[in-house]
Order: sequence, then C-alpha cells, then structure tokens
Amino acid sequence: MKEAVIKIVDRHIADGEESIYELTSSGSFEKTEGGCKVIYSETDEEMADCVTTLTVEGSEKIIMSRVGKYSTEMTIEKERRHSCFYSTPFGALMMGVYATEIANEVGESGGTLRFSYTIDFNNAPASENRLCITVAEKAASVGGSNTQEE
Repeated sequence: MKEAVIKIVDRHIADGEESIYELTSSGSFEKTEGGCKVIYSETDEEMADCVTTLTVEGSEKIIMSRVGKYSTEMTIEKERRHSCFYSTPFGALMMGVYATEIANEVGESGGTLRFSYTIDFNNAPASENRLCITVAEKAASVGGSNTQEE
C-alpha cells in the first residue's frame, strides 16, 4: 500500500435539495489486478473514528466497507441493485443501492474514481449521490533524498 492524500467531493440530492460535501484525508491505496483499493479515515466530526475502505473491481463494482460508530458494507455495482445494512449510533437500517456510473482511472501513482448511485429505503427513493475521489500518492522523502521503499 502507498501513502496518499485522498480528496472526496460528495454531491447528494434528497427531497429536491442538493448538498455538496468535501473531505480531504490521509490514507493509502494500491493498484490491484482488476482495479484498486483505497483506505482513508473520515475527518467529519460526526464520522470521527470511522475508517472507510473502497475495493474497486474495474469500472463495474465497488465494495465500500466502513468500520466505526457508523458501519456498513455496501456493494455498489453498475446497473444492479443491492440491499445493504447500515449501522449508526441511532439504530440500524437496510437500504437499497443502485449504481448508474462507475469510472475507475486510478493507476500506480493515483488518479480519480467517480461513481453515481441512488439509495432507497423500502424501495422508496431517498437520495441520488455522485462521488469524485481523487487519490494522490504522497512523495516519499527520507533524509532529503527521494528514495522509496518497495
């Protein structure tokens, strides 16, 4: 895994209102045979102490696992609805997740991951979500030189 700076722009539309959240966090990533894996700590006050892992399979499927006081394992797969369990400090719920777009442009030194999906509760639409995640490898610097351990 390589250390990285992770920037997330998250757009939600719920009840006709659009909200945009931005988050920058330290994390790590690696290019895998069929995609990539990105791990970061949530920095939002409400989500403090949560760690999110995105396991990306090409441009077809993302498994989002979150541990902490908000926890989930959401399967976000293009053109397919999945039921996912989401646990919060206020209780747990089941929700449906349906992806309309997944674009994976993460390479060996970072890149961009974009995906759009809807969330529903009991088949009633709750929100439309669009995320853009930028992964930038942190420069390795040891004693003033640009060496990197493999």
